[in-house]
Formats: sequence, structure tokens, C-alpha cells
Amino acid sequence: MAHIDIERRELTATLVVFGAARAGKSSILRCVHDRAAPARLGDFFPLGTPPSGVPLLDWLPLELGVIGGWRSRVNIYGVPAERHADTTRRLVLSNADGILFAADSQASRLAENLEALRSLQGQLLDRDGDVRDVPIVFLYTKQDLPAEMILPPESLGDALNFRGAPSFACDALRGVGVLEALHAGVTRMMRRLAPARDP
Repeated sequence: MAHIDIERRELTATLVVFGAARAGKSSILRCVHDRAAPARLGDFFPLGTPPSGVPLLDWLPLELGVIGGWRSRVNIYGVPAERHADTTRRLVLSNADGILFAADSQASRLAENLEALRSLQGQLLDRDGDVRDVPIVFLYTKQDLPAEMILPPESLGDALNFRGAPSFACDALRGVGVLEALHAGVTRMMRRLAPARDP
């Protein structure tokens, strides 16, 4: 949940990049780090080194500037889908103010995308409040692969995006669609936080 310092008029929110294994979560964070204005960025941190060698957490702090008279920042987290990160993933999701859902566009990965979405919904149910209160934006990753390997965004939307959330075709390696999706996610998140920010 967002940390709000009324005296200093500062707000720090949490945005979680979620998705199936190898859907491109770390690539999305690296893309943001490589393309956002340097003055707005903290360092990109892969944290933890379990026996698998996969970090327990990717973290990227991002300064948003002054929004509505409040100095605003967002911590962007990406957590691996593997079982060794279950506890970390639940902890990060318990504090999420918004979600970027990375869906692998490969047709062969549709079942894994659906399972990741079910997992996300189940873990959000552990929180207080309505799951639908957490803004979500979909990134359909790997849209640069050959057409015969992938599903088009419309098909992915029909299968995954039943709430009609914003969605973006994405190629994280070349930066296509990533910053646009981030902007949409941050905008929706900040709108949701406005009542808490301005009581």
C-alpha cells in the first residue's frame, strides 16, 4: 500500500510487474531503466540469490515529480513466478497499488498466462478490500516474434483481459509499448490514490 507523508506532502506507491515465468518481467524493468530520464531513476536492483540463481526480486525506484502538489515516486517490483519466490511475491503483492501484467504472446504459452492470472487473482484475494480496486494494465510481450508463433493482441485480450483494462503490444528488448504501458499503469494508480492523498 502507498506510503503517504502528509507533513512533507510525499507519496510513495508500489507497482508490481506480474506474469508467468519467462514472460519478460525483468526485461520490462530493464527497458524502463534504460529509457526513462536519468534524473527520475534510481538503480535497478536484482535482489537475493537463491540456489536456482534467479533473483528473488527485481526493484526499480522511479521519481515521478510533483503531482497535484505532492512529491511522488513509485517502486516498481518484478518477482519471479518460480516457487522459491512465493513468500516474496505474496509480500510484494500485499502492498501493491497497481499491477502490470506481462503476458507472453507465444501461442504455446497461453495456458501459463491463464494460470499466472489465476494466481494473481488468488493472491490479491488475500488482501483487504476488492480485487477490482487494484488497477491493472496488460503488456503483451514478445510481439516481435514471427507471426506464426504468437497470438495477436486482440486474441490475448479476449482470453485474459476480461475487465477491459488498458493493454499494450510490447517488445521489451526494443522498448516498444513499455513506457506507454507504464504511463497508463501509473496514471490509473495515482487516480485511485487521489482520495487517500487529498482527504
